[in-house]
Amino acid sequence: MVNPPTSQYAENWRHPLSRTDWLSGAFFTDLARTLERGCFDMIFFADALAVPEDRHGEYATTLRTAGKGSIYFDPITLISHVAGATTHLGLGATVSTSFVPPYAIARQLLSADHLSGGRVAWNIVTSTTDAEARNMGQPRIASPAERYDHADTVVETVRELWRSWAPGALVHDRVSGEFADPERVHRIPEGLRSRGPITLPRSPQGEPVLMQAGSSSRGRDFAARWAEIVFAISDSPEEMRAMRTELRDRARIDYGRDPDSVRVLQGIQPIVGGTDAAAQAKLAELQAAIDLPEALTKLARLLHANTLDPEGSAVALLDAHRGATGSTGFEDMLRAVSERRGFTVADLAREQAMNQLHPQIVGTPAAIADELEHLFRSEAADGFIVFPALYHSSFEDFVSGVVPELQRRGVFRSSYAGPTLRDQLRA
Repeated sequence: MVNPPTSQYAENWRHPLSRTDWLSGAFFTDLARTLERGCFDMIFFADALAVPEDRHGEYATTLRTAGKGSIYFDPITLISHVAGATTHLGLGATVSTSFVPPYAIARQLLSADHLSGGRVAWNIVTSTTDAEARNMGQPRIASPAERYDHADTVVETVRELWRSWAPGALVHDRVSGEFADPERVHRIPEGLRSRGPITLPRSPQGEPVLMQAGSSSRGRDFAARWAEIVFAISDSPEEMRAMRTELRDRARIDYGRDPDSVRVLQGIQPIVGGTDAAAQAKLAELQAAIDLPEALTKLARLLHANTLDPEGSAVALLDAHRGATGSTGFEDMLRAVSERRGFTVADLAREQAMNQLHPQIVGTPAAIADELEHLFRSEAADGFIVFPALYHSSFEDFVSGVVPELQRRGVFRSSYAGPTLRDQLRA
């Protein structure tokens, strides 16, 4: 997951080992080549459609502190740029169902899928804030239930458009003069949000892969219905296992899907060192760079709070500002972790600034591989979303250290299974 200037670590942009040329194309192509060298399935780009605002509707705090969301490229542009610098790496773009017409989503992603040779995934989001709605000409964001209901229709429409050309519809017969068989191209069912057909045949992988990250109950239902890749947010192996089981059961029981068609990936932040002591020292150095007053300011902005008592209860703070982020699942996760770990407000601010409360695995390449292999073999995860503490050094440490260790154990590929993203997911 890539979203500079910070990713999950708030001080990323200030660290001397972190690259800051994220307004240049080389930042993204260099990173993509590193990930491809490590046989990663995919690079995907987060997105939001507004600079995050505080309780007064102002964006000053976000910009002054390099808050997450202060910089966002258009993800379709990014995957198109990275596609030319890579051969096998999957390319994930975040596109909102709330503000982009289904036909535009379908054609943009299918175009990129063709041009990349079948490597594109759509990270489906519904957007979460009034600031995004206002930027897109609407007075406010819809309720979560309304957004997901709308998203169901959008995804159904997009998939029907992708399938409006049957396999073999593009004949391209120079002798007979038939370019495409109109009998194999059709309009999509009535009642959806387009008429079709789309202006492209099917891509080398058929259609882009669907990815989704909702963690609320409604979000999990959406994932069970549509997602091929689920970006999960869990704080413990037990929670990871329970979420994976629930998603697979929902997919099978509620939607008649093969549960193995749903890959549940857990977010992790690895801190890699040559020795355990070196890894712990690296973590301590990263933590020491977090300024508590500034971390509290960022937390107040996130929760639309006025002033914060550092020694107060994090759970009480979260309960008092329920709904501020627009993401029910994210707030559920913050509260559950804060309650289980007995966080004060200061603890929550520091942890949010360090890793946004995602699991952090610290140690040697072998120790990190031990933990990832255990989570995989114990069916807590089908794979992982890797968050860097620093660009690009955290990814380079992982690719140079952890990936060879996983390959040596036979739990991770040493080469790509084929040219498309679906080839990697099926392997």
